[in-house]
Amino acid sequence: MRFTWMAALCLMLCPTLSRSATVGPYTIDDLLRLESYGQVLVEPGGQFAVVERRARFDSAPDFRYDWNVKRLVSKLLVIDLASKAPARPLFAQDPKTGYWAGDFSPSGRRLSVFRFAENRLQLGVVELASGAVRWLDLVPDLPDAHPAPLWLDDDRLLVVTLADGGLPALFQNPVNAQRFAAAGWAKTARGQKPASTLLGSGRFLARGTSYRDRRVVELNLATGATRTRFQGDVLDLALSSDHRQLALLDKGGPVQPDPALAIDPAFEPRRQRLTILDLARGTPRQPCPGCDILPSLLHWSPTGAQLLFYARADGESWAQGQLYRFDARSDTISTPLPATLRAVPQIAGGSARFVPAGWAGDRPLVFAERSTDHRRDWYRIEGKTGARAITADFPTAPAELAAADTAHFYAGDVRGLWRGNWDGGLQHVADGPVRTVRPLLFDGHSLGTRRWINAIPARAMALLGTNDAAHVLVEDQTGRLQSDRIAHGGMMLAMTPSGGLLSYGEDDHGVGTLRWSERGTERVLDRINQHLSAVEPPKRVLLHSKAADGTTLNHWLLLPPRSDAPPRLIVVPYPGYPYGTTPPADSRPAMPTIMTHPQLLVGHGYAVLQPSIPLAPGPGDPLPTIVAEIAHAVDAAQASGLISRAKPLLVGHSYGGYTVLGTAALSDRFAGVVAANGIYDLTSVYGAMDPRIDYGDNGISLTIPIGWSEGGQGRMGVPPWAALARYAKNSPFYHVEDIRVPVLLVTSDLDYVPAAQAERMFLALYRLGKDAMLLRYKGESHSLISPANLRDYWAHVFAFLDASRNPLEDAGPQ
Repeated sequence: MRFTWMAALCLMLCPTLSRSATVGPYTIDDLLRLESYGQVLVEPGGQFAVVERRARFDSAPDFRYDWNVKRLVSKLLVIDLASKAPARPLFAQDPKTGYWAGDFSPSGRRLSVFRFAENRLQLGVVELASGAVRWLDLVPDLPDAHPAPLWLDDDRLLVVTLADGGLPALFQNPVNAQRFAAAGWAKTARGQKPASTLLGSGRFLARGTSYRDRRVVELNLATGATRTRFQGDVLDLALSSDHRQLALLDKGGPVQPDPALAIDPAFEPRRQRLTILDLARGTPRQPCPGCDILPSLLHWSPTGAQLLFYARADGESWAQGQLYRFDARSDTISTPLPATLRAVPQIAGGSARFVPAGWAGDRPLVFAERSTDHRRDWYRIEGKTGARAITADFPTAPAELAAADTAHFYAGDVRGLWRGNWDGGLQHVADGPVRTVRPLLFDGHSLGTRRWINAIPARAMALLGTNDAAHVLVEDQTGRLQSDRIAHGGMMLAMTPSGGLLSYGEDDHGVGTLRWSERGTERVLDRINQHLSAVEPPKRVLLHSKAADGTTLNHWLLLPPRSDAPPRLIVVPYPGYPYGTTPPADSRPAMPTIMTHPQLLVGHGYAVLQPSIPLAPGPGDPLPTIVAEIAHAVDAAQASGLISRAKPLLVGHSYGGYTVLGTAALSDRFAGVVAANGIYDLTSVYGAMDPRIDYGDNGISLTIPIGWSEGGQGRMGVPPWAALARYAKNSPFYHVEDIRVPVLLVTSDLDYVPAAQAERMFLALYRLGKDAMLLRYKGESHSLISPANLRDYWAHVFAFLDASRNPLEDAGPQ
């Protein structure tokens, strides 16, 4: 049975009835009822916006797909920005099916869309004017770098398809462990076929590799004809501005890491090869044969047909690579940066390596480092060998440009927003500080990694000011800037050619509002999470302490809005994220920090401290430093007089789980600890494989098994055989005898952090007769997804914390 238009509209837009007329605390029911948004797109003409609206989390029909469960509750709305008509469903949508958008055709007349239900993904094309949708008879992939099909014109599009008819990795990986186990067990039970896998290293490196067959198919909507344009394990594809050249990255052979170099979380397990396909002639070329291409930089010039990419030779490190410019018209390749400059590979999102670069008309823009003094700036390439630092007048060059085109660029810093001309002029156009120059992405995977982390827009949109008093500057298609106010804590989503702004904001309760504004006029388009209007927000207090280097650290204390006595303190740390003077995003009621949600803890009557814990950029001994910074933050909270003097409790997840258990081992200031999905023995986690990954197909990923320990949060810098004492010193497991407080350990059998970490820790505590419990979940990964499991988890957490209460215990300085 399908939605009627009226039923769908009511489901999406009618106010949600509050649970009662009285205001109450935040509960697990509030968390599981959270609604959200996905992608927000504006069609090229600027009249219509398409919004992906996600229904309450616990309404999903299937919870197998980890965080992608949210895709199963997505529906698409269309909003006419030129009228005051309410949002309406883009087309009739089944309530048990998830829908999300791809991209608009060049004229904006058509939109590619996806639907997912019953373990099947389909691609369709919807007519924006009528809402008529046509579902296509092919099996689409969702390449992480660019998941949407590419439009050649309004009738033809290029789609990456899966020859095996299966699911994209985004949906397949979360269920791989169950799939692999069931298939292997069935083979063993029958006894006719082996149930084995094989991987190789050194001279056996190629053993066990099995590349997935993907194809780039050109589809003509007018005739229905299809044509395979490329076959390979496609990772990324980008279309030149004249739509005549297609750049493709496909995966090559496995990469053996250099034993002399530390592994970081962005290690690429397979080589990436570049092919340029002339779509008119059908001829492929490899402009850099033998090169390993860095993902997230396939940038075509807005005019002509020049491609920027970054590559290294096989066997080189990424730091030894070079920036290249390929001219498809002359079929030539060059290295545009002078010898005194080098591009700067960076890591974003935890595990995505990229080189910041783009175009100003037909001139490349590159974030590069000068060899003479190691100053980093944005450079515009001038001619074949020249380069000019366009941000040389900034005390420190901004990491991102707000916009760049043939005439000018925009950049921001703490002083404000600046406009620069290519002849060297720099004009201050607005007072700062500039908070961000990128629109908010509720789900970056919808847009694709390349555009998500490494794109310079042609027009500027920048958010300035503080969280309490902010405004947005939007550049229209004529180059004029206009200022729009933005709601308290608001976020930029998208802009129209005329300079209109779509934004999102939440009130203190967590009710979210989607707004449209242009030249002083404002219109509410949609609201979500109206059930949170019945939740009383916590009190928020900003605290300070001094770091080891003398800098001031900000900490946030959340307090129950009503309490008969100073509440017991729970510390919820996550090192590496120093907080500012505005409350942390993960403390908002609508932010799904499911395993440690501060407002759930406050709703249960506790005070919550979120401490800033900076981390040194290089390897060392992180655990003692982390414990010291937590102590300073607790001192500040106790000095405020707002909390109980009883010993605080510790709650942490993932790296926070490592942090709280290590803190409990090195300090006796705390009364109990909940540690979920953490790493506790840096030696034994080293090399532990992710149960969800097909290493034969994807290559031997080192992101979690090794990259976390050497170059990631583990901060060890070297493998354990090179610094065994350092690994032991920073592992809570080897301090188990010093843990003297009750411990609740939580783990899941499909977590990429092996369940053995919590199991070994529990058995060590058990061996010593210490107070400990081990809570294990089946079919879950790093964070719990099943509503039943989440209810069970929080029931256990609150029971454990409540049992640890002892208001007579003094937490005086230790």
